[in-house]
Amino acid sequence: MKNKTGIELIAEERAKIFAAPGKLEGACKMVARAEMLVELSGRPSKNVKAVNLLAEAGALIAAEIDRINNLKQE
Repeated sequence: MKNKTGIELIAEERAKIFAAPGKLEGACKMVARAEMLVELSGRPSKNVKAVNLLAEAGALIAAEIDRINNLKQE
């Protein structure tokens, strides 16, 4: 089975997230945690967890972009 692309994973996560101010701090922490998982562990299961964290962080960033764009339109 082919792995999903980054944009596909982010889009799936984005569909689950309600945009709200203050969520970007969580995204930064997720990216840092994913980086640590990849750097400190050679286990494939940790790489899967890292990909999931990065997809969720990307979704949070996308939600914030959408929220800001909606503010501009109001």
